[in-house]
Amino acid sequence: MESNANNLHIYEGINSQSIVLDGVNKSEIIIKKDSQVTLDIEDVINITNLDLILEENSILSLKILSTWKLFDFSITANVNKNASLNIVIADFREGDTNFKSIVNLKGENSSSEVKLASLSNKEYIKKYSISFNHEVKETTSNIEAYGVSKDYSKIHIDGISHIYEDSIKANASQSARVILFDDTSKAVANPILRIDCNDVKAKHACAIGSLKDEHLFYLLSRGINVVEARNLITLGYLLPVSKYFDKEKAKKIEEIIGGSF
Repeated sequence: MESNANNLHIYEGINSQSIVLDGVNKSEIIIKKDSQVTLDIEDVINITNLDLILEENSILSLKILSTWKLFDFSITANVNKNASLNIVIADFREGDTNFKSIVNLKGENSSSEVKLASLSNKEYIKKYSISFNHEVKETTSNIEAYGVSKDYSKIHIDGISHIYEDSIKANASQSARVILFDDTSKAVANPILRIDCNDVKAKHACAIGSLKDEHLFYLLSRGINVVEARNLITLGYLLPVSKYFDKEKAKKIEEIIGGSF
């Protein structure tokens, strides 16, 4: 069941559908207790903030695909006991990006994960700020970010995991990896762990670097030209995100990445 009034979306039971957030400044989505919902959002327009509330024992899979429209978007989420929020972002548009998410893990055994794949080119700047607040014990968060920066563009990723006092058994992990395809392309990754409690697990990994010569040389030695080689490497790096989308969107993602050179 879905109720929609004044940009308020309430989901109960099991749902899997696309949702249009167009021409409004703010929307709120509530996932009712014991519900399991999958939502697809494509090319967000004129949204300043999306508020999410996950009631006890609920699951929300939020899949965001950005291919050609403005991507200036923020998410604020409150995740309650035994609830899980999973966000996948595939950002392959030509243009600047400003994305921010703040997930508050408010109930015991709540969890959240953000998977990001980003492709930037020309002189565009793509900024992502992904935050988790572990407010109670036995909460889990994870960030997995992959990017390819070309030409004069820049990808900037901030990951912030804050484990509050008395939030024992919390588990926070972050991973960010960006390939720089040109000497003029840039990337910044800031993994930030704020830990105010003992007896927790927290880790981060960060890798930013140019295209490996041995990978390119291997493909060139097989008769593949430079453009095709760079294309294949980009596909291998970013295409795995397509598995989280339906067949139509997965094909669209492959075409966009494949045509980026």
